[in-house]
Amino acid sequence: MTIRNLDALFEPKSIAVIGASNKPRSVGAVLARNLFEAGFEGPIMAVNPHEQAIRSTLNYRSVAELPTTPDLAVLATPPPTIPGLIADLGARGCRAAARARRRRARICAQRCWKPRARTSSASSGRTALA
Repeated sequence: MTIRNLDALFEPKSIAVIGASNKPRSVGAVLARNLFEAGFEGPIMAVNPHEQAIRSTLNYRSVAELPTTPDLAVLATPPPTIPGLIADLGARGCRAAARARRRRARICAQRCWKPRARTSSASSGRTALA
């Protein structure tokens, strides 16, 4: 195990808040408020496909629209969106991500999200991520 990507997690130079929101008490709103008010000195980039601005800061509608690659991405989006977002972030070179949920967060470093497809039912043909 290597620690080379832990600096992106614990000392990021830029942060993207994926799922940032203006909706009071939502996970995305709490994350955005805490990050914007914490005094972080680097850029904090809010991403939400439905908003123009988050906390009076320019919002980006997708990871592809971000002006720079974040060191750390904090995801506050529904579980089905996570694999695609991690893939998009990884393709851009983002080195660390944390998935925020209402009561806990999961930390991901490079290559930590390895979705494994498994068929939930032979007849349904649906797949689930493990």
